[in-house]
Amino acid sequence: MKIEDLRFKGGIFLLVALFLLCCVGLQAAEVSESGKISALGGQGQTVSIGSTEKGSRFKFQLDLTSKGAAIGTAALSEFNDRNPKVPKPLRILGPVAGAVSMANGNFTIADVNYIDLSRYDWESSGAATEADGSQKVSFQMMIQVDGIDAVKLTKTYKVVPDSYLIDCDVLLENLTNSNYKIKFNINGPMGIAKEDVRMDSRTVAAAFVEPTGKINATKWTIGKLAKKQPGNIEPLVAPKAGDKFLWASAANKYFAAILYPVPAEPENLSAGWISAKKGIISDPDAKKNSGDENIAISLGTDTFEMTAWDTREFKFQLFLGPKKKDLFEENEFYNKLGFINVIDFRACFGNLFRPLSFLVLAIMKWMYGWIGNYGIVIIIFVLVTRILLHPITKKSQISMMSMSKLAPKAEEIKKKYADNKAEQSKQMMSLYKEHGASPILGCLPMFLQMPIWIALYSAIYASVDLRGAAFLPFWITDLSSPDALFQLPAAVETIPFLGSFIGDSFNLLPILLGVSMFMQQKLMPSSSASSANSQMAQQQKMMLWMMPIMMMLFLYRAPSGLNLYIMASTAGGVLEQYIIRKHIREKEALEAVGLVSVTSKTGGKLKKKKPKPPFKTM
Repeated sequence: MKIEDLRFKGGIFLLVALFLLCCVGLQAAEVSESGKISALGGQGQTVSIGSTEKGSRFKFQLDLTSKGAAIGTAALSEFNDRNPKVPKPLRILGPVAGAVSMANGNFTIADVNYIDLSRYDWESSGAATEADGSQKVSFQMMIQVDGIDAVKLTKTYKVVPDSYLIDCDVLLENLTNSNYKIKFNINGPMGIAKEDVRMDSRTVAAAFVEPTGKINATKWTIGKLAKKQPGNIEPLVAPKAGDKFLWASAANKYFAAILYPVPAEPENLSAGWISAKKGIISDPDAKKNSGDENIAISLGTDTFEMTAWDTREFKFQLFLGPKKKDLFEENEFYNKLGFINVIDFRACFGNLFRPLSFLVLAIMKWMYGWIGNYGIVIIIFVLVTRILLHPITKKSQISMMSMSKLAPKAEEIKKKYADNKAEQSKQMMSLYKEHGASPILGCLPMFLQMPIWIALYSAIYASVDLRGAAFLPFWITDLSSPDALFQLPAAVETIPFLGSFIGDSFNLLPILLGVSMFMQQKLMPSSSASSANSQMAQQQKMMLWMMPIMMMLFLYRAPSGLNLYIMASTAGGVLEQYIIRKHIREKEALEAVGLVSVTSKTGGKLKKKKPKPPFKTM
């Protein structure tokens, strides 16, 4: 073979080798749709900072991916996934339909030329530990314009021991003598899993600050986002004109991920450079309530100008942690930004009684400090509440019993004055007044007690302290999950209709609750017990059976803390009604033999009932 041929072939081999080296060492410049912008990054890799190891002071571990310079997954060190066999650190963030948290998205120059940076691997030299124990990692990406290095992006993550905050800084450097108008998008937190096996309480929220300094938050549930079209995207709009954007969050029942754009001026709360704010729902199979739905957030900057050789830095802080009132109030930074607004009481009218629910939470936590068992705290709290409300309940029950006895006479009045409603009402009121009964008195205690019960229900529902808290060592080992006395075969879940209610475990507490509710309704005074209205009596008889069965099915997979609360309240109600009925029977027995009970003013003794005079004296 001639030397010239060897040189020619060697030259070709060298060119091919150089080409392959460029493809491996540097990601090939990929031209965007405009044909003017390209990106040069690095090799694909994953870098971890923080730790979930026992004894570590870090609150979480971040597994950062070079694809989009993003958080691939984040796991909390203080909480586990509640797997009874092999518990693992709780993953709070994860991929959603291929997208990941904090990935840089569209990078736009001159409003028309853009490139999606989440498709590229950024270059990184790995993690580094600082002298104060903090850990950080940086990623770089080069933006080229017409093949010339134009803008360099450096994205740095930093985590600090004993802190729930992550610092994320994006630095832009103009490497040319040209001026550029730029804006970019960045993903917010995403991939938060639901915590409740029944109720999917995941929400997207946005907080805004009024000119007066008051902070308000608006929320969108995953169900509300699912109804939005097109693309299931909802702009996070301020509730009032003039309010400034503060932060956005994605949260479930117990945990929140809050993204805060940091203002350049320390005296300001709002950064002011965020324009686009969106809540997004991902539904890969497009089937409602199939279990694969998830929520995400996207933020976009205003258009800003970078002059020749200019640098601009954008700072973000991301909170990853539990939704705890004392945490948000005791930390000055969290309190100033109003992070407490992510706490959501999802029970019926729960947020209406928000201050009362917070008070209940505080009392329960104080009691836990003395007792050390939230199950016992719930039972004691319910019983003490019933004792305090007993005088009102007693009056209500006595009034209802009186109403029940007057039912036949009330029916006679209704028939007699069927054509004269005014006279009918007058006669009914006279009848009730003569016998000391009152329809209002029967309902009033219910309205007085309702705020307390709703607040207690809401507090138990929203308290992260109940997550993983055990009541008994062998049963009800997690008050935030079904009591699961034992596991059922997997085939049970495939039973049509019934399988969706039963799930994968046998839960004893809801069955005991159904029995207690049946007993309570059995003891409840019936307004139609002596009535000739057989249809109403039949309806009440059906409700006697249907209500406990419906509640048992509805609450079968509910958190055991909620079931324990309702069970304790129902059992307390049964005992209370037994005592009230006994009191009424004793009173009726005394009246039957001509004795009436008197108050303590007369020494608490019994005296003969004075006979009424046969006629009134003038």
